[in-house]
Amino acid sequence: MKKSTKSLLYLSIALNCFFVIAFTFLCIYKWNSITTRLEKLFTKNQPSEKVLSQFNKEPYQFINEEEIYDNSAETITILFLGNSLTYSCVPKEEPDKTPRGLTSTSKDKDYVHLLVKRISNEKKVNIVYSLTNISDFERHFTEGDLDFSRFSQATVQNPDYVIFQIGENVSKEEMLQNKDIFINRYSNAVSHFKNSVKIVCLPWWQDPEKNNLITQVAINSKAYLVDISHLGSGADKQNYAESYKHYKQPGVGTHPGDYGMQNIADCLWTVFNAAVK
Repeated sequence: MKKSTKSLLYLSIALNCFFVIAFTFLCIYKWNSITTRLEKLFTKNQPSEKVLSQFNKEPYQFINEEEIYDNSAETITILFLGNSLTYSCVPKEEPDKTPRGLTSTSKDKDYVHLLVKRISNEKKVNIVYSLTNISDFERHFTEGDLDFSRFSQATVQNPDYVIFQIGENVSKEEMLQNKDIFINRYSNAVSHFKNSVKIVCLPWWQDPEKNNLITQVAINSKAYLVDISHLGSGADKQNYAESYKHYKQPGVGTHPGDYGMQNIADCLWTVFNAAVK
């Protein structure tokens, strides 16, 4: 082999080694970004169950608040039972650390507070309301009914209106294996509020099987059904928080941002607009 040919071979090997090492270090450095992109590619907008298990670390921590329109006005009560969309600690990237619906940029921009303020202003009523995260029930529905003994901290115990915003954290595999259990226990939870106007939401991430079963829950419990699944389907990317901010943790970006939260509030407003006189 000629000396020049050997030199080219050695140079080629050296360059290949350099690029392999550089690529490896780049992958390590950009690992969070890469996993986020892979998450989007393979989960079709909806985070995996493993990713979702990182959220909702605040089970049954009740927040009790009120919205006053006028001291002489009528007062109504609302109970919000949800998951990270309703009440959660916020991602590291958010400067405002106030717990709220993930991933609104501030407390007053999550769907709960947007909805309450609109009801109060347009219907001219005071509102006393409580909210909590019941994702523990979502993830363990096969183990028993919703534990109402843990609701002692709620100011609102017998609400005029109760909203169930859950389903996102229900294991698809467990749900399909235990359809009757899921329907019965979710229906029992909603039917617990015998004298309330009951509102059940379809999950944020569109899933035909979940939508069908939760629709049956609404029928069984004589509840209004509000569809927010079209918002999280990916048809309008502006609904996702990732449309205006990059989040390192996989799964965070496809939660509703401020625009998505406003759209959730609008969907729920359709019920209150008709039901509150």
